Amino acid sequence: MKDYDVIIIGGGIGSLACAGILASEGVKVLVLEKNPAAGGYLTSFKRKGFTFDSAVDCFSGGDKDGAITYLLKKLGVEEEVNLIKIDPVRESIFPGMRVKTWSSINASIEELKRLFPQEKGIDGFFEKAADIYRGITGWANEMMQSRGDKPALPSVFLKYGGITYKNLMDDYLYDERLKSVLSDRCQFLGLPPSRTSAINMTSLLMSYFISGAYRPAGGCQKLADALVKGIKQKGGHIIFNKEASRIITDNNTAAAVADADGTEYTADFIVSNIDYLRTCSILDSGDHASSCRERVEDYGVSPSFFILYVGAAMDLSFLGSSSSICYFPSFDMEKVFDFRNSFTEETPVGVAIPTMQDHSMAPPNCHALMVPELTEYSYAGSWKTEKQRLSDMVLKKAEKIIPGLSKHAVYTEAATPATLERYTANFRGAAYGWKPIPWLRPIKTGVKNLYLAGHWDGLGGGVITATYSGFKTAHEILRQTAAKKSS
Repeated sequence: MKDYDVIIIGGGIGSLACAGILASEGVKVLVLEKNPAAGGYLTSFKRKGFTFDSAVDCFSGGDKDGAITYLLKKLGVEEEVNLIKIDPVRESIFPGMRVKTWSSINASIEELKRLFPQEKGIDGFFEKAADIYRGITGWANEMMQSRGDKPALPSVFLKYGGITYKNLMDDYLYDERLKSVLSDRCQFLGLPPSRTSAINMTSLLMSYFISGAYRPAGGCQKLADALVKGIKQKGGHIIFNKEASRIITDNNTAAAVADADGTEYTADFIVSNIDYLRTCSILDSGDHASSCRERVEDYGVSPSFFILYVGAAMDLSFLGSSSSICYFPSFDMEKVFDFRNSFTEETPVGVAIPTMQDHSMAPPNCHALMVPELTEYSYAGSWKTEKQRLSDMVLKKAEKIIPGLSKHAVYTEAATPATLERYTANFRGAAYGWKPIPWLRPIKTGVKNLYLAGHWDGLGGGVITATYSGFKTAHEILRQTAAKKSS
């Protein structure tokens, strides 16, 4: 008899979503997490009275019908987390123009029409974006609920899965400045509109309009900790400070996981929520290593971030209600994603300020800021020796949004792509797993009963997509389990 029904490697949001669904259905599940706490990129840390979210600005799915709310309720811990709705979702500063994206799609459309009165295709673009979003979420919800056959791919995926976001915008819009404004959140995917998937970008864009944008009061760690509590209350097991060192197979079927101490845990199914290459490298059979490396070379991985955390003693009321702001030095989105220009005046800078709505995350009259710079792992020969110089450059760039920030910074700390790689084991500190290119499909491991969950399984990056990935994997296991029992 196996020790567990399912073992999940890693404790990111994809893992917690998968474990949460399985545990709530009575499945005996074990999660192995190498760090002292769960959450992956969805974690927080405290320094000198400030609470900083490690990597996440905000996420959708916190509305009454959203995926995050659904998971919290499923685990009976919805009262453990206070999700604060952010509005405006985003403020983008372009040369001669400030654009706010509101949680109300109608308000955002009206603002765009005011700024671009000659553009006649705005309504048509958003109608198509909404159509794509409904197709994808309808498929995801059907997939979540199904215990029988897998739902077929939606027609919008077949129609638009092979085109870029720029292709989609070009069908409706003419003003290149408007296209750049509507591409401001391409930073959340790591590719310019000419290369990123239309499916991924429209899903991201529309999710904030349909569901809203949220942050957990007290920091993202509050959400991860609540999910851990719920999983345990449902009978699930989570072991921290326990890194999986080997996936054991029997006749090309996943059978067990061994930790660094040599302890083996057996299960009927194994789910990997960790880096794809790392998953392949710890398989006891080397048969898949070569094909895994080839896939990484073919698909490519997303860029990473240099993240500056700033504790500031200053009044930010001049920003109004905006708490997620990005400054773009030009409307040239191709230059924005030329990482040879990272840390210069030619690339944008963003600031996330959760303390605009949640004062508990900083001392009185202070703010906790996260300032991310999208870059590539290879930018610096040594991130350790370059960290202070680059921190100073990012802090100076942030003054495009918050003048005088340097003078009022009472605490700073930085995380480099090497830091992200070390703590999460994501290859080269990848922020979103795979590059979100057109026709990126769900990734298979080639090993029976070994599944992926999170941003490496091919659905895409970001909190809500990784959550859906966990749901998808959980329900696939539940379908297999039900089929086995009925046969």
